[in-house]
Amino acid sequence: MTSKRILGGALTTLCLLLSAHAYAQSVVDYHGRKTWALENRAVRVLVAPGGGHIASVTLLSGGAKGLNPFWLPPWQSVEPQNRSKSNAFPVYPDPAGPLLASILGQNICVDFFGAPSKAEAAAGVPVHGEAPCLVWTAGAKAQKSITYSVNLPKAQMNVTRKIAMTPDSSALWITETVENKTAFDRPFGWQQHPSFGPPFVEQGATFFDIPGTKSIVYPKEFSTGMRLKKGEEFEWPYAPGANGEQVDLRAFPLSSAKSSDYTATIIDPSRKWGYVTAINTKRKLLVGYVWPRADWPWVGNWEENHFRAAKPWLGKALARGMEFGTTPWPDSRKDAVQLNTLLGQPTYRWISAQSSQSIGYGLFIANVPAGTTGVKDVQVEGNRIKVTLDGVDKTLSFAVTR
Repeated sequence: MTSKRILGGALTTLCLLLSAHAYAQSVVDYHGRKTWALENRAVRVLVAPGGGHIASVTLLSGGAKGLNPFWLPPWQSVEPQNRSKSNAFPVYPDPAGPLLASILGQNICVDFFGAPSKAEAAAGVPVHGEAPCLVWTAGAKAQKSITYSVNLPKAQMNVTRKIAMTPDSSALWITETVENKTAFDRPFGWQQHPSFGPPFVEQGATFFDIPGTKSIVYPKEFSTGMRLKKGEEFEWPYAPGANGEQVDLRAFPLSSAKSSDYTATIIDPSRKWGYVTAINTKRKLLVGYVWPRADWPWVGNWEENHFRAAKPWLGKALARGMEFGTTPWPDSRKDAVQLNTLLGQPTYRWISAQSSQSIGYGLFIANVPAGTTGVKDVQVEGNRIKVTLDGVDKTLSFAVTR
């Protein structure tokens, strides 16, 4: 396929438009990072081969045109293969350094979610596993999709992701496959880590919805800036504050006080589909995910409100991660296996020897009408994602290619 390279938004090589629906693929510079772009007439998605991250998803029309809801870290991101050459990133301590050096938007966590054990860290295993810290390779190009994969040499796994578009739809269907190359059945974690940030995340304007039930605050010291009470159970979205107050987790922290917290929530076990949505009511922009609840029963809620002062954070980061997958806590694999269950739900999953598993899930983005305050429900019906809005009498319907 003919490709185009865009540096700073300028077209430098030929772009080939595909079919009557104006699909296009190109290579784009995104804040100094190489990304692959795929777009139709409704939406554009940028994927970073360095780490495999979905760096940006933006609408091509409407009031929120061009607004990327994902988090862009306040430090200069670098390609994973260039980290050792950077003047800055070698000083960031491992095992978090490899991830922080290149993290963008939505990153995947395989073959576990969280920090490695001391022994694993000494062996060079980074936070959230190898997948978001290596360079992914593009597969055969297609008009309406991007397929790319990465081999995890330490985990002896292979991960493949396909992002598929549908004509004139602002929803994507993402299919991921994890292959275990070893001769052993093994426990592992598989988590999506979408992080949202400014200008989309805005105090008093951004709200998050999930079909959450039982929830719990991280039982250890997540930070010295926790605004929530460690280890306390609650029903989503009202969490117990450290000072006895009730905290509504739908909203980003309204206080100007710096904070850093983590909670875990069970998606309603009666549901076929889990979801998480985020809305900026001022900008009238909605973004969300929907996935099979049986595969990914947990949502981890990570809040960073200008608290972390060490490099590379320097107190400049504002982010909200809604991290859905197999595992409640960002701890080691050993911790997840020893815990086994939490609040009646499993804390990891198994993959058989020399086998693979695939999970498909949706990502959607849309302008919403004035008066929309959030989301009541998200369902998948055939090849459509249906989103029932709150505050207005309206249901959005997105075509997807599953």
